[in-house]
Amino acid sequence: MAKSPTSAKPPETEPGTTGEADAAAAPKKRSKLLLFGIPAAVLLLIGGGLWFSGIIPHLLHGHKPVVATGPVFIKIPEIVANLNVPSGQDSYAKLEATLELSSKASVSQVQHDMPRIIDVFQTYLRAMHPSELRGASGTYRLREALIDRVRIAVAPNVVRNVLFEELIVQ
Repeated sequence: MAKSPTSAKPPETEPGTTGEADAAAAPKKRSKLLLFGIPAAVLLLIGGGLWFSGIIPHLLHGHKPVVATGPVFIKIPEIVANLNVPSGQDSYAKLEATLELSSKASVSQVQHDMPRIIDVFQTYLRAMHPSELRGASGTYRLREALIDRVRIAVAPNVVRNVLFEELIVQ
């Protein structure tokens, strides 16, 4: 009797060879994953941590020596302002001051803003009474008020202090 091609059975292989091959391949893949995957993931995590903490960028850009610089001073032109007194009386304040800046980089911008700084000084002095400027406490309050106003006027530049060279109240 002739066998039909459709009823033919595939050739039989030895029992257990395909199952054993699949079983042996799975542990090999798992051991390769453990051998290469886990150390790679750990290195990526460590490298990412070092990058975002700033250590690697610092090492890549090299170390630039920090040059110690002192404060920078800019002289403000002499200001004479009328003080706030009752009508019929004249009272003036003469002020010569210097601004203490934190860096040389901000000098040109602060000099550019000098008209604004003078306006701030003039406006504040004209609102003051002569009695408010007398004594050490009056001078201290004037300094603190001018520092606050100048910092706003020249922001983002940093003004550390306003130093009085001369303050005369008449």
